[in-house]
Amino acid sequence: MTASLNISQDLTLGLEDIIGQCVAILGIRGSGKSNTAGVIFEELLRNNYPLSIIDIDGEYFGLKENYEVLVVGRGEGVEIEVDTDCAEEIARISLEKNVPVVLDLSTFLSEERSLFLKEYLSSLWTLAGRLRRPYIIGIEEAHEFIPQGVRSELKELIARIALRGRKRGLGAIIVSQRSAKVDKDVLSQAGMLFLHRVVHEADMRVYGELLPWRKSEVKEVVSALNTGECVYVNGDKVVPVYVRERETFHAGFTPSLQVVVTPELKQVSQSIIEAIERAKDGQGKKSRLARLQERVGQLEALLTERDKKIGELEDIARTLGYIKVEAVAPSVQNVSEAIVHAAEGNIKDHGEERLSIKPIDRQVLSGALDSWSEKEFVQDGRPIIDIDSPPSHDQLPRAVRRHISRIVSRLEKRPLLERRLVAFLIGHTPISYSVKQIAAWTDCAEAVIVDSPPRDLLDAGIVVTERRSDGIYYRGNLKAFVMREFAVYRPDIGEHELHLVTQALCDRLASLVGETVRT
Repeated sequence: MTASLNISQDLTLGLEDIIGQCVAILGIRGSGKSNTAGVIFEELLRNNYPLSIIDIDGEYFGLKENYEVLVVGRGEGVEIEVDTDCAEEIARISLEKNVPVVLDLSTFLSEERSLFLKEYLSSLWTLAGRLRRPYIIGIEEAHEFIPQGVRSELKELIARIALRGRKRGLGAIIVSQRSAKVDKDVLSQAGMLFLHRVVHEADMRVYGELLPWRKSEVKEVVSALNTGECVYVNGDKVVPVYVRERETFHAGFTPSLQVVVTPELKQVSQSIIEAIERAKDGQGKKSRLARLQERVGQLEALLTERDKKIGELEDIARTLGYIKVEAVAPSVQNVSEAIVHAAEGNIKDHGEERLSIKPIDRQVLSGALDSWSEKEFVQDGRPIIDIDSPPSHDQLPRAVRRHISRIVSRLEKRPLLERRLVAFLIGHTPISYSVKQIAAWTDCAEAVIVDSPPRDLLDAGIVVTERRSDGIYYRGNLKAFVMREFAVYRPDIGEHELHLVTQALCDRLASLVGETVRT
């Protein structure tokens, strides 16, 4: 029988429910969000569940009041000051020796913090793949590390852990006071949510997508939540709960006139401290000098790549100064009418137009584009560039083409349901479809899709889901998948080649099941 976690009298939660989960704890300051995170961490520590906490405000060293937790970094309560050189060794000790760790990064500069976390989380990801033990990573102020609409190596690493760490036993607890600023792909995949009070309209809209209620009902319930109260969401279960107060010292308390005394804190084994000290002194796998030299090499390579990109952009800008593209009005109208006709259906009822979203008729669109020929694009006797020339995938490097073939080969071996689903969604990007709509288009039983969701496709990131008030929606995510999957070939391939990769995969994946999918 699994151990139960004492989080709330209103909620029964087992330890097994946490393994491999992505948990999101959201709410404004003062709503009880940090207390909820602290309570979950306390319960995991009580059950000897290994974890790391990324603490950028120095709030979690108080866990040492009741538990043996290694606090490293810089700040109050830190047992040993560390830098990037020690990150790999700390990750190894934490995962191999089951030592809970708090990374106090409150005084780290932004660049230094990113370097440390990239090294630390990369090591955890690699070790977890070998050891396959349950492990969870808590991330405070997650919007600073996985912001919506911004790309970075650290964001991609954290998103990979949150979205695909389940098979390695890795889970993540995402804590943020600004829901709207957290990457939507990560939030949409969170299997467990603790939604505290928010006031910003943008944050309320995010809650509206996460909760299966009407917009007015979401705002009414969320606005009425008191400190410590939240809405717990786990699958079909949506219940209001009051989270108990944490038992250990909370270093993030609001200052007052009352004297607060830091309690006596437990200490970890001296052998663990000595192992980290050896890593600091250069007796670990890499010396400090070697790491600095490696970092200098990385920065020089980055500067070279940026200079190359700037040169390419300057060449493009100069070229655009000599090119003039003009379209004959009737041809453009043909294209516009084809797109409007395919997308809206041109439905009229008693003089009122109604929007009816339909999949674009590719034959209609293709015919309109065919009329947009090169001979119509001539100005003063000067030929204009033929924009209809199909891109050639043969110009891609051989290794990239082999990678494309491997991806298609793996998907060809997937069950028929998954092949139908991915072919349909990729062919209809970026529109999202409900389970009922997908079942109708792919000739699959709706219950089959509900009972057997494409978890491997979701873990890979080629398909993503959105939680709406009327259920779960799926959409293709091929572009983001390509950007992440083929990033290893940069800088030898650029944006143009990645676009060709996306087109090649789109063409091949859309034909995975032939006539089985109606388009």
